[in-house]
Amino acid sequence: MNQQVYQQMQLVGQFSSNMMIIEEVSSTEMINSPLMIPECLARIFEYLRGERSSLHSCLLVNRSWCRIVVPILWREPFKLLKDKADASLLRTYFSCIEDQDQLQSMQDWMTYPREVPLPQRATFDYPIFLRHLCCKTMFETIENWLLATASADVQKHYRDICVQLIASSFLQLLMNRCPILETLILWSGVSNNIPITGSLSGTNTCLSRIVSLQVEGNYHDIDLWSISQRCHSLKQLTIDVEISVNSMNMLHNLVYVQRELEHFRLVFRPEDKVFTNKVQPELLTALANFPNHLNTIEFNRCNFIDCPSLEALSECKNIRHLVLWKCVGLGPGKMYSLYKVNFGQLQRLEIYVHPGVAADMVIKMIRDSNNQLQSLRLAGITPQSELPSVLSVMTRHCQNLTDCRLVLKDGDNNAFNALLTFLGVSLKLEILYITFTDRVHPICNYEDIAKHLPTGLRELVFRDFLFSPASLANFLENMAPTYHSLSFSKRHFDQQHIDVIFRYVKNRSNLFRLMRHPRYMSIKARSEL
Repeated sequence: MNQQVYQQMQLVGQFSSNMMIIEEVSSTEMINSPLMIPECLARIFEYLRGERSSLHSCLLVNRSWCRIVVPILWREPFKLLKDKADASLLRTYFSCIEDQDQLQSMQDWMTYPREVPLPQRATFDYPIFLRHLCCKTMFETIENWLLATASADVQKHYRDICVQLIASSFLQLLMNRCPILETLILWSGVSNNIPITGSLSGTNTCLSRIVSLQVEGNYHDIDLWSISQRCHSLKQLTIDVEISVNSMNMLHNLVYVQRELEHFRLVFRPEDKVFTNKVQPELLTALANFPNHLNTIEFNRCNFIDCPSLEALSECKNIRHLVLWKCVGLGPGKMYSLYKVNFGQLQRLEIYVHPGVAADMVIKMIRDSNNQLQSLRLAGITPQSELPSVLSVMTRHCQNLTDCRLVLKDGDNNAFNALLTFLGVSLKLEILYITFTDRVHPICNYEDIAKHLPTGLRELVFRDFLFSPASLANFLENMAPTYHSLSFSKRHFDQQHIDVIFRYVKNRSNLFRLMRHPRYMSIKARSEL
């Protein structure tokens, strides 16, 4: 290896703090160094995953380095783009299309009457390196390319259909050329579905090895049956779209055919206010097929009216994350069907169900966790008068919480005092949300919260807060200025509350931003710069 190459290799230590430092040795020794073995270099370059500029620098050292770096760089190119969708990425992929007539026809109908030169044949077959694909970033990239390339007439009259057609062709290119896809995030900015499986023949495709599948966006439906025929190795499955009744019936089949599912998340869009999509008992039974692997169960805005109980989930022995948020058809009786579950590994618990969850069921979960809970979000506890008991148990069994979100009833002094005691021992708490209910004149001395807040608290939010102007002033005066974000929401801010917050911000040199909205005010600390 010549001296110039060796000097460039030394510079790798400067690319990123994540990159290991290479010990300085003579160029002669470096030739025979194990570090020059491609397998060793590949392991070293793995430290640069996510560092786009550093990987690009490594490309320029020599051909050997280039061959090693290219597969890493193009493993998840859309993620490396981060917030910037670069149209050059799309052009590079198009340069891998062997059928030049197909590429020419695509550009002809998109750019007419402008002429756009076809890209030169690529040095590498880039689609074969793809392992992680986010369709949302892909859509943004296509839109940017269309904006830079298409004629004004096409952009004005045919923009949406062009994006759809290009996305469909581009996705087909990637799916047919990529041998192994590990992560797929399906997203559509329009309601029309883009087929991902229709062009794939057989079941031995790149989809057969996916370990993480997420569906989100404006899909009105998704072909879960075709996916279930090809995807049997999922470890993470997230469905965050509106799906039809038929697809709901197919969802349990998709879950059932997996081998080692670990993470399941089902979320329906907020627009579905009538909760028409109903969870079927077969889905819970399918989830129970992974008693030792399934560790995350999340249902958000789901209807459990057709499920007589949740007993099937009691087969899962290693639940670490349990979320039942804004779900209907779940009352104390159905929640009790989880009573025999040992939540000894529980790290995250979020419960807000209708008509409610019994306080003793929540207490049981918290006790089982034995100080392993890191995130807790509770609402809808019944009866509400038992909230002090829940807070008392939290004081003993939730001392490692970093994120806590609670609902507090105005005038419940017992719960308020229990909250203060809990805050006094929550030394690791970083995020605290408190939502107030029963909006009447405040009774509790809310300014006392300031004296009990953990010193490491970064984010504090009061929703529908009931502080009087004097109480708010006292709270702000006694609050230690160590937070990063302090927010208040209220149906209507009167001028007295606004004046109190303005004076507080004006007199604090460590505060740099005040955001004001008719129903929301937020203060940011300078440490967030």
